[in-house]
Amino acid sequence: MKNLSSFTPFFVLIFLIAVIGFSTYKISKKQEVEQQNINSSFDGRFVKVKITLPEFSLPDLYEEKGSFTKKDLTGKYSLINIFASWCTTCRAEHEVLMRLKDEDIVDIYGVAWRDINQNTKKYLEALGNPFLKVASDNQALFTKFVGTSAVPETLLVDEKGNVVWRYSGNLEEYAVDEIRNFLKKASQNNY
Repeated sequence: MKNLSSFTPFFVLIFLIAVIGFSTYKISKKQEVEQQNINSSFDGRFVKVKITLPEFSLPDLYEEKGSFTKKDLTGKYSLINIFASWCTTCRAEHEVLMRLKDEDIVDIYGVAWRDINQNTKKYLEALGNPFLKVASDNQALFTKFVGTSAVPETLLVDEKGNVVWRYSGNLEEYAVDEIRNFLKKASQNNY
């Protein structure tokens, strides 16, 4: 009996490892199924949504007394790109944002997420500034409302100032094509 009791901690440890392993396996399988369901739509990163933006005011990065508000977004379709200077994926999409700015098909606004203002300025000086305005959301107040949990993220906003599409991850050419097509159809419907 004495020999069996000396193995009890070992059996308990083996049991706990088995339970943790099984739980981890079940959670990963559930996440795999959820990701497959998302990807089957067309691109899980590009989702049609409806978010009614409240009145908001974020400090402008460059104008001390300036701000970025919902009024900036009304009357036209706009993009809000949520980014950070420390984000490597944001750097990957920056060239696409610069090309989109050069095409001049939509106003692009930037929201610096959980960043240091000086770092954001250096980032934009080095890579170019594709934004009509850049707002600071250092406390992540605006992004909490729209549900941003990671950057980069791009929001397509309609002429009433409401989010109609959300794109998670770095913008790629096919996403820009989708934005172009959407804006073209939207402008045709207005005439």
